[in-house]
This record gives sequence, C-alpha cells and structure tokens, in this order.
Amino acid sequence: MKTKIMKVLMIVLMFAFAATITGIGTRDAGAAVTIRIGATPSPTHSYSVVAKTFKQEVESKTNGAVKVTYHGGGVMGGERQMVEAVVRGDLDMAWTSDIGVAAVFPELGFVNLPYLFKNYAEVDAKYRNGWIGQYVIKHLDGKGIKVLANGENDYRGLTNSKRPITKGEDLKGLKLRVPEVPMYIDFYKALGVLPTPMAVTELTTALQQGTVDGQDNGAIITYDFGMHTFQKYATKANQIYSGMQMCLSKKTWDKLTPEQQKIVMDAAGKASDEQVRLNRENVAKSYAAMAKAGVQVIEATPQLVSDLKAASVKVWNDPKWEKAYTKEVMDRIKKEAGK
Repeated sequence: MKTKIMKVLMIVLMFAFAATITGIGTRDAGAAVTIRIGATPSPTHSYSVVAKTFKQEVESKTNGAVKVTYHGGGVMGGERQMVEAVVRGDLDMAWTSDIGVAAVFPELGFVNLPYLFKNYAEVDAKYRNGWIGQYVIKHLDGKGIKVLANGENDYRGLTNSKRPITKGEDLKGLKLRVPEVPMYIDFYKALGVLPTPMAVTELTTALQQGTVDGQDNGAIITYDFGMHTFQKYATKANQIYSGMQMCLSKKTWDKLTPEQQKIVMDAAGKASDEQVRLNRENVAKSYAAMAKAGVQVIEATPQLVSDLKAASVKVWNDPKWEKAYTKEVMDRIKKEAGK
C-alpha cells in the first residue's frame, strides 16, 4: 500500500514539474500581450503623437509579441477613472497628468503645489529627472502601478467668460472648474473663487452651458478641446505646473518577460522625451491660436503673480497639507525653495 502511494505521489510531482517547466517556457517565449493605453487628449496632442513612436518601438523590437493600442479623447474614461482601472488591472496603461494620479492618491498632490517650480529647468532637474519624479515612481510601485516614464502635462493658466484677470481681486466670485484635487480647491478658495471640481472630459459641455464661468487648465488642452470658443479671456498665470506619468498596471508588467520589460521601459523613455519637447513647443502655438480665434490672451501682471503667490503661501504653510504630504516632503520642498 505504501509503495502504491509513493508511486502515485511521484507521478503527481512529475506532472507538476512538467507543468512548471511548460509555463516558464511559454513566458520566456513571449506569449502575445496587448497593452491598451488610455488618455484624455485629442488626436493632435503630444500624448497621441508620441503614442505612435511608443507603439512602433515596442512592436518592432518584440517582433509583434507585444502589441500596443492607443485610445485617446477620454474614450476609456476620465483620468481618475483610468488610474483606478490601471490599479485594478482592467486597463493596461494610462498616460495621465499627475493631477489625475493625485485624484486617486492625494498624498502625491504636493507635486502640484502652486509655484513649486520657477521654470522648465527646475522642472527637469527636480521632477522629471530628480527626486520628486523618483518619489512618485517609488510610491506608485507599491500601489499596483509601474511608472515607465515622467512626461509633461503643462504649466496651467486661467480662462473665463466674464472679465480679464490681471489681479487676484478679479478672480473673486468666479465659478471656475478646478481638477478633482482638494489642495487646488483650497488654493482657489483663498482667492475668493467658487471652485468646482470636475473631470476634464466633462468640462467643454460645462463651459458651453455656462455651468462654470471658466477653468484652470493648460493652453494645449484648452485649445485642442475647443474650450476657448466659450471663453473670452485667457491669462498666462503659470500658477501650477503639472507633469504626466506613463502608468502601466503591475498586472500587465508581470505578463512581460524581462527582455520585453526592458524594451517597453526604453520605448517609454524615448517617447516621453519626444512628448516633452513637442509639448513645450505647442504651448506657445496654442495661446497664439486662441488669440487668432478672438480670445484676449493676457500676460500675467506682477500684481496677479503677487496675489497668487500670497494664496500659495497659505497652502504651503497649512498644517493639513504637511500632514497629507508628510513633514519630510514639505520640509525638503521649503528648504529647496528657500522658504
């Protein structure tokens, strides 16, 4: 009886070992994987343009074992929805602004603190290629998201249908759409704004119907989505910088072989560099196109900058945000800013 049991056990173990070997062989061979990318921008936006570069690079270097499909224009949902779907593994990848990321993980909202970066040089040194970007990558890695690269959304400005914005007082009483991030809401409340949190996919209709008077947004998205057609005034406030993360679901990442993972990572790095270059070129073009369409485009006055910075100080020094973003992070930010 004992001998028979041992024979059965040996057969079971042999089958288990064979199945394990087969499984490893199939993964190493690179079973076909499709990476579906969701994004909210239009077909002409830099996200959409460089998605072609990413697709070509991945598919050619994996010999078609990894395929890429891109779904822009918000067809996969708003940014918050897409980030949540990536965490669950329902969506393979989202190219989303860090604002969309912070809507799901509010502890990362510090990357959008008003006047955090003086210029693009600081953005590149501290965010895209610096400690802030690495902090975001490491944090999301523990949340089910593999960040392949940090790209760019835009420096943000203000548009509205009521009046030119040349000083903080001009903002009082305006009903402005703001992203779904609590820190944004506090910032604008300090300026007397009536902030209305809203996903960008809902915004064009809200502007058209007069549900909101205006918006906080980047020039490229504003122009590409035709939001400027319902706005009389645009102010280049540059009050908040917003980056972009190429977020891949860890569940999809784990389907790739190590070689495929490197190919996908390298392709994302190449695409993000191209995306940032195009994005910075397109900011000026978008403001120029809005002006040509009849929008009054206004440079930020010293008074407006002063008033916006005063409101930003209240946010930076609010203990609530130190608790949300951690004292360590806020202390480092303030030290580097000399505050």
